[in-house]
Amino acid sequence: MIVLLIIVGLLTAFLWACWSSARAYYQHGRVRGMDEAVRQIVRGIARHYEMAARATPEGVAGAIAEIKGLFNHGPHLKAKDIERFHLQLSILADAIGEACCSKGQAQGVEMMAPAEGYIRVDLSVIELLQLSRLAHLGFLHMMPNYRGLEIQRFSDELDAQEGTRSIYKLESAIPLNERPFADLATHYKGREHLISDWWQPTTADRVGYVRGLGSLVALAPATASS
Repeated sequence: MIVLLIIVGLLTAFLWACWSSARAYYQHGRVRGMDEAVRQIVRGIARHYEMAARATPEGVAGAIAEIKGLFNHGPHLKAKDIERFHLQLSILADAIGEACCSKGQAQGVEMMAPAEGYIRVDLSVIELLQLSRLAHLGFLHMMPNYRGLEIQRFSDELDAQEGTRSIYKLESAIPLNERPFADLATHYKGREHLISDWWQPTTADRVGYVRGLGSLVALAPATASS
């Protein structure tokens, strides 16, 4: 009976040793597989986030160093160690994504930047229409042989305000040392004065211009309706 118990005990210990060895081998192989996967992924994607002179961003380098430290932690692995590996892999993925985004944004800004000696101005459709109309009229009136009889005016105060703001936006883009005028605000205030002087609070006998017609439209006096 004692011999039988000894044999059963030895078999149990043997089975336990086999199971523990297989489990440790499985966990070790799992970690080695993750290590190899990380190396291959980093090697393949590195060119997408490396900066000038093949420099690795600080966040990515730190995450890779943490993962290497976990891989070299030791032969005895627990379930918590695997969870730490998964967490650190998520941190590495976030760092790589952020580095790729930063590099892509920097390259996009560089590609969209104007060439040397050129200035880029962002204009809306309304501002482009205002500037094209004003530039065309200015060109016509600058020509000595222009004999046009057509009269074009701003239709209302809002139209005039859009025009002067468009001009100001274009003038402010001119470098300071290249501006043909000393004070940018003087031009803007001069145009604003013309607008405020013409479009005063509406009175009964106020006369307005209609764009395209160039004719005067008399507003009916308030006393006429009384």
